[in-house]
Amino acid sequence: MRLEIKAASLSVSREVVLMIISKGYVILLLSILASAAGCVDNKPYMTEELRSKGLVVILPGIEGVSRYNRNIRSGLIKGGLKRAMLIQRWGHLPGIGALLNQMDVAGNRMEGVRIARQIMDYQNQYPGRSVWIVGHSGGAGVAVFTAEALPNGRKIDGLILLAASIHKEYNLTKALSHCQVGIVNFYNPGDKAMLQIGTTLVGNVDGRRGPSAGLEGFTVIKPLATAGGSLRQVRVTGGLDPHGRATDPSYVSANVVPYLKESKDPLAAAVNK
Repeated sequence: MRLEIKAASLSVSREVVLMIISKGYVILLLSILASAAGCVDNKPYMTEELRSKGLVVILPGIEGVSRYNRNIRSGLIKGGLKRAMLIQRWGHLPGIGALLNQMDVAGNRMEGVRIARQIMDYQNQYPGRSVWIVGHSGGAGVAVFTAEALPNGRKIDGLILLAASIHKEYNLTKALSHCQVGIVNFYNPGDKAMLQIGTTLVGNVDGRRGPSAGLEGFTVIKPLATAGGSLRQVRVTGGLDPHGRATDPSYVSANVVPYLKESKDPLAAAVNK
């Protein structure tokens, strides 16, 4: 017996679904949806001193503020990054809103527009400072939408995508054209429950069903823009929680922070030292 997903190029066997359930991934999914806390205190990480040194916008997954995004920030600090760090909510409220966040393509793109405006406000106030977006899961898709929403001529340093819930064949040309350094995609082939089964049944945040870039990496279908930065892809291994492996503070400190210290802007490069 097979469960056919007509809108996707992938059909998922009942046996595979049962195998994933038997490994406890359903419990993991429920725990993610239940893990969102009501509020996040960004004030200690958004002081004038830190804002003057650069900005990292952290976009949570569909669950909202959770241990995953807090761990990302902890890892950035552990790695010695001294910049403003904003965990930015997006989408609907946690709970049932998490599922809506995964499926609301138009709303997700509008959130990208909203966050892009916030980044431009920051750049207007602190010209030349480094700006990176770190997105996890669904937030990685919104990070791409945010870069795409920037107007012509406006750029950030780049995007860090962790376990990205955006289709592996998504065209990054427009997003890359707004990135000076580029996009770094951390993908984990073991993240099948969330980024293969889940995204085949429900769809990625860009609306397309099938395996995510966070599972297999992006498939480059045509040459990417040369006016912006480059696409780099990093395979993630190990960890009991494949969907959260790349958000572990030690992993972030050792593997993500070095990319965030790159910059093609002389002022930002000087501040990064």
